[in-house]
Amino acid sequence: MPEQLRVGVIGAGRMGGFHVNAYRRLDCARVLAVADPDPAARARAVRGDAMAGYADWRALLEREGARLDAVSVVCPSEHHAEVALAAIDAGLHVLVEKPMATTLPDALRLRGAAREAGRKLMVGHIERFNPVVATVRMALRQGHIGTVLRAGAIRVGPSPQRIRDAGVAIDLATHDLDLMQHLLERQVVEVYADGGRYLHESQEDMLTCLARFAGDEDEVLGVLDVNWLTPEPRRELSLVGDRGMLRASYTDQEVALVTGAASEPRRLTVEQREPLLAELEAFARCVLDDRPEPVTGHDGVRALAAALAVRESASVRRPVTLLDIPAPVARLEAVA
Repeated sequence: MPEQLRVGVIGAGRMGGFHVNAYRRLDCARVLAVADPDPAARARAVRGDAMAGYADWRALLEREGARLDAVSVVCPSEHHAEVALAAIDAGLHVLVEKPMATTLPDALRLRGAAREAGRKLMVGHIERFNPVVATVRMALRQGHIGTVLRAGAIRVGPSPQRIRDAGVAIDLATHDLDLMQHLLERQVVEVYADGGRYLHESQEDMLTCLARFAGDEDEVLGVLDVNWLTPEPRRELSLVGDRGMLRASYTDQEVALVTGAASEPRRLTVEQREPLLAELEAFARCVLDDRPEPVTGHDGVRALAAALAVRESASVRRPVTLLDIPAPVARLEAVA
């Protein structure tokens, strides 16, 4: 591999522009090409740099694939699977923004294609790279709050007018369902959600959900509150154990430990870092150094399955049990 990851960015809207700008700040990566049907978006992304610009992502793969190592797929969610599958077929490693697909069959197909092709497939669950997650994970492993009994997440704010192809289940709840499974080291086995569409034109914009996370010996109850109706954005996590509580703000990058009713919360040390920059650097390094993806295709499949179950539960107003989705087995090398 070269010293720098040679990247194409497919989708140059708001998030795609963030990807291009973040890659510019990394010594281990360089953007060579950008694709977006909007000429103004392409112009903003290229911004005078020596990048090729394409209106059609297929043309980018066809003409630039031979000199690229990887692509960031940052187009609308409904196209994630199609674009990522084509990139893998072109021999490229892929970072696909969450959700990795909008249907479970497409997500499983994408996971399988990357495995069969021997390509890296990393799913862009950006909050995994928020530094509060590492701090919370360390506090849990050190037993600061004992056995976790309850997890709570709040992810609310005003409606993002740019989003038309997904509601809060996939756009917001996916973050916290992934984070809870990651931090608790347990899978979601059942959800019970309610909510609906109130102000958004076409998608659900408010959901409240109870989720059960099952482990080898015990279960944890999760509570999620997600909406596009709250004027003031909040991105928070709380974990209650039999010896205390952890409270984290993703926005402020702060974590507090509470161990007694009369005690003052103790602020834990959080190493401040920009999550997107950390995410893209981790992707570049996993390809350049041939390391496992920090957020795998299987992680993306599990988060999507849970989010789709939340949306289904809210629509039928009944609990929904998730099917077990086993991790893919290691590839067997051909015997000479």
